[in-house]
Amino acid sequence: MYHNYLVVPILNILRNQEGRLSEYDLIRQIEAKGVTIDVDVASYQLVLFKKHFMVMNALYTLQSELSAEGVYLQISALSITMTPMTSSDSAGTVLTDHVNVKLSEYYLDWSNYDATGEEDVQRLLTGFWKRYAAIDKQQYALQILGLNTDADWNTIREGYRRLARQYHPDRGGDEKQFIAVREAYEILRCGYERR
Repeated sequence: MYHNYLVVPILNILRNQEGRLSEYDLIRQIEAKGVTIDVDVASYQLVLFKKHFMVMNALYTLQSELSAEGVYLQISALSITMTPMTSSDSAGTVLTDHVNVKLSEYYLDWSNYDATGEEDVQRLLTGFWKRYAAIDKQQYALQILGLNTDADWNTIREGYRRLARQYHPDRGGDEKQFIAVREAYEILRCGYERR
């Protein structure tokens, strides 16, 4: 069983922080306080992963402890915040509603820290960029259809049908626009089929 020496410094930083904090800024503040995040590996990418893992482990440890004190710790790489829970919130509800439980389980399990090697980190990074590109394509497709990012499937289908009628070449519409609308629809359809 490991003891994460970053829990106390991170808690001190969060208690004195106003507003949001990114993981990068949190790491910079930890190191500015003279706390070294020691990682004994040669690969730069693996060093970054191990530092990230230790910070996330400390954050998820704190999230569990703080919820018992009536404080919700929101965790993402770009936004870490502490907010008081309202009287209508229960610790279980807040954690279930706002936290990806699988991420919490992953970062609280030190065997993931030990077992992750350079090839694993490379695979994670490759997967991240593929998902990022897919999300970027979906957002672009929604823009083509003139829809918001929270559009449901029925709204997407209606938006597509409306624009397909408008731009269909047989109805005097613009063929290039029609093709763009059809491509956008196909991108979104494939995304919904995978869910």
